[in-house]
Amino acid sequence: MLRLATTTLRASRLRHASTSSRPPLRGRRIALGSGLVLTTLLTSKIYADSAAITLSSTSKEEPRSQSPLGTLVRSYVVYTMCSMPALVDNAPWLLETLTSIPGVRWITEAIVRVTFFDQFVGGDTAEKTLPLLQRLRQNNTGTLFAYSVEVDEAEAMAAGSSSADRNPHREIVKEMIHCIDIAADFEQTVGAKETGRRTWVAVKITALLPDASALIRLSKHILTIRPPTTAPHVAFPGNPTVSDLDVIYAPSPTGDLTPSDLSMLRTLHADLEAICTRAQERGVRIIIDAEYSWYQPALDALALALMRRFNALDTGSTQPLVYATYQAYLRRTPAHLFHALHDAKKHGFALGVKLVRGAYHTHESAAHPDPASSSTASSAKGKSLSISPDVLPPVWSVKHDTDATYNACASLLLDAVAADIQSAPPGSAPRVGVLFGTHNWASAEGILEGLEDRGLVVRVPSEKEKEGRLVVKEQLGERVTFGQLYGMCDDLTETLANRLDSNAPMVIKYIPYGALSEVMPYLSRRAIENKSVLGPDGGAAKRERDRAWGLIWDRLFGG
Repeated sequence: MLRLATTTLRASRLRHASTSSRPPLRGRRIALGSGLVLTTLLTSKIYADSAAITLSSTSKEEPRSQSPLGTLVRSYVVYTMCSMPALVDNAPWLLETLTSIPGVRWITEAIVRVTFFDQFVGGDTAEKTLPLLQRLRQNNTGTLFAYSVEVDEAEAMAAGSSSADRNPHREIVKEMIHCIDIAADFEQTVGAKETGRRTWVAVKITALLPDASALIRLSKHILTIRPPTTAPHVAFPGNPTVSDLDVIYAPSPTGDLTPSDLSMLRTLHADLEAICTRAQERGVRIIIDAEYSWYQPALDALALALMRRFNALDTGSTQPLVYATYQAYLRRTPAHLFHALHDAKKHGFALGVKLVRGAYHTHESAAHPDPASSSTASSAKGKSLSISPDVLPPVWSVKHDTDATYNACASLLLDAVAADIQSAPPGSAPRVGVLFGTHNWASAEGILEGLEDRGLVVRVPSEKEKEGRLVVKEQLGERVTFGQLYGMCDDLTETLANRLDSNAPMVIKYIPYGALSEVMPYLSRRAIENKSVLGPDGGAAKRERDRAWGLIWDRLFGG
């Protein structure tokens, strides 16, 4: 399977040349209220998903939306604005200007709140999202909670950053634990069994320490000491080993790591263990978000350490507790996933995988340009945050390769799930759990077909679904889940939720939450991500806008 995937990717690179250029990284925080930049939530975490919608849902009988008319109108307005490239390009500057004018700021923020904030954010607090969680559960859909606060990239990289003095990360750690309790309490109110809980929590590691640059220095150190992987070779950012974190417990600093770095990293590790311990006590799964490649060696090391402890098969757990994120746009991912599956099997722990296309393609390409497509690649790399020793950039240069990687990795994971179910004694804990994060209809259909081909679901006729319902075997329910972002691709979410007949929801929505002032930096950063898919002639924005208009028309005049 890995050889086939590699051959397919090699062939695709010969057919698709990349000549794209990328804008430089934005070096300052976008002002509070830059709401239109939330448009990029529809391209975050799913690099080019929307441009890859080759199987249009409009060719199917979609489930009738249960959304209120006001929600549909808001969606139409939001996605109409998302379809205007000039507006998207100038939104950060425009809104920063408006929010700097006394008397205009509150009007701007009020408009942002009733449009983009309400479209893409679940609420100001975890408690305020509970009505949304209840509505989703009534529609056979679960939730991936995300307290969407992060350290600003420019501030995190600045020497002597004032953020280290304010220590906002301590409050974020507390909120992570609080969020776990809210998720667990909600599952109790809906009467979910231990094996049917579908309110999970996402963790962004860079937000949990005062100086994120310590993770870059740890990543650099890991790259210098990590032994080479056995075949197949894993490209940068490499493959984690159990000894990667030994340095943070060394008696004295090593390399570029300072005493302050070691103290921060030890505290971070302890905080992550405390978060996972609470999640284990409350029966809530933890999803570790992927980030920029210059953090990734350190994040991989932490994720591996957490999985080895909390996903150990001898803990009596009925499910993988900790999931790491695997990004298909990284060249390393097929080989990385291959080694991860074997390492988990060898060392007796369950591998938790969140498979996505990737959220930071524009940043990654700007930081490490492809030498074949940029005459200034060497000079650009010298000024960038990239720590990759490889000549090629960490990410695929063309989208076709990302799509091919995602589908190949999905097939590899389905094989692992099928083998696990066939070999596992009745009642035993899963050895692999997968969250397929995708907004791509073709990929979703391919995964459903893969489940059916492997005998993991059984198709039965249905009056409501012309393609039939897919009855899910109970063992599969704790091993495979689908996910989409809140505020977009509801048609795909509803189709999957209606077609899959299981004891617990098989589809979850990624629900960001936080006060407007807290979540705006998190979402503003994504304003420069994949703006090409927001063009007026196609892309996700136009598709969502057209769907909203069709539903509004049906609601008003009958369909």
